[in-house]
Amino acid sequence: MNYRAIMIGEELKELDAFNCFSSIYELDFDYLVNVGKDLPTLLFIDGASYDEKVLQDWLYAFTNIILINNNPIRAFILKGYSEEIHLFKGYYRIVGSPRSSRQLVQEIIKRIDSQLSRIVGESKKIVELKKMLVLSMFYDGSVMILGETGTGKNLLAEVMAELSPRWDRPFYSMNCAAIPDTLLESELFGYKKGAFTGANTEKAGLIELANTGTLFLDEIGDMPMNLQAKILSITENREYFKIGATRPKKVDVRFVTATNRTDDTALRNDLRFRLSAIKVELPPLRERRGDIPIIFDNVLREKGYLLTFESLPKELKEIFLEYDYPGNIRELLNMIEEYLAVNAVVCMTTTKNLEELTRLLAEEAKIKYITKGLTYKEFLNDLHRRITKELLEQRTESLKNDINLVSKEFGLTPRRIRDLIGEFGLK
Repeated sequence: MNYRAIMIGEELKELDAFNCFSSIYELDFDYLVNVGKDLPTLLFIDGASYDEKVLQDWLYAFTNIILINNNPIRAFILKGYSEEIHLFKGYYRIVGSPRSSRQLVQEIIKRIDSQLSRIVGESKKIVELKKMLVLSMFYDGSVMILGETGTGKNLLAEVMAELSPRWDRPFYSMNCAAIPDTLLESELFGYKKGAFTGANTEKAGLIELANTGTLFLDEIGDMPMNLQAKILSITENREYFKIGATRPKKVDVRFVTATNRTDDTALRNDLRFRLSAIKVELPPLRERRGDIPIIFDNVLREKGYLLTFESLPKELKEIFLEYDYPGNIRELLNMIEEYLAVNAVVCMTTTKNLEELTRLLAEEAKIKYITKGLTYKEFLNDLHRRITKELLEQRTESLKNDINLVSKEFGLTPRRIRDLIGEFGLK
């Protein structure tokens, strides 16, 4: 689970939830403070029976307590059987609808779960990413996605838009590297009739079309400097000029951007600061190889195949798991398609970095001895402890804390596994 849901209100009590309360008067703030920071907590409050002033006072206290204690808690105030109303604040949303509060909860949870399921994987980095996506549902500012080619930046941008306060507003995307510089400005900003030769009609650019919604700009570092300056002006003044226009046009657009270069020097620093209020880094596939079988099974299930990763021949599983995937998920999907087409993976060799990593660790051991006097035995003991802790943390989470399965993988007794969990301070 990537979040916990707490229901408040008689109508919501029978819904599946972490905990339920009949009213906000039963909810103790100490309970919220101590509910735990391991998962984001979503409060669903049936606000129809409360006076507006009562809700405002409660929310004022709630917001301040959460700020003080820095707990990842967000609240939905539901106004069932009422006029459509959406009010977004930093830590809560007021959502109204002609439908019941119960239906509103079900719709919200369904949207959250369906969007999170599009991010396939159970590795630690993906789990943390999904938790961040739940929290960012209440954030309406700019986001910059960092990640190598093929890691799924476009998919992540779509999910963020669907979970944002602008989920029901327009979403447009553009790859800045795929459009010639001469056309990029007109595609983004549009133009007035007669602005240049061939401009026989007025054209709306993506910025205008995405007004009140979200615009995703992929490979933002490939955008020419003069256009970067115009985007900066929009983030500052909320207005822009169409090509050939003499008056600015007001616009309200949320920018989500992406680049595959974490130190992209082609991007203006002032624009980078404006667009990266939140930075999200997508891990390359080689750093979450444990997700490969899950992605494989998910792809084949969507295509209607009964085949699973576990049923593959051993040598083929080794190829899929040991390859480095410079093209990341996009390359993995191509390999799966190739296997389905010709029943083999050809024109590809696995890249094993264990020997290279061993050489690097040996060099590191020598450096530690020279600089800190650390003997090779002490270095190896420390390395063994670090790797054991990392493996234990990853596998206990993936195996749902099943000590017997974990002990089987480690080749240790369940008792020893419990001792190591306590020794490393793991949950």
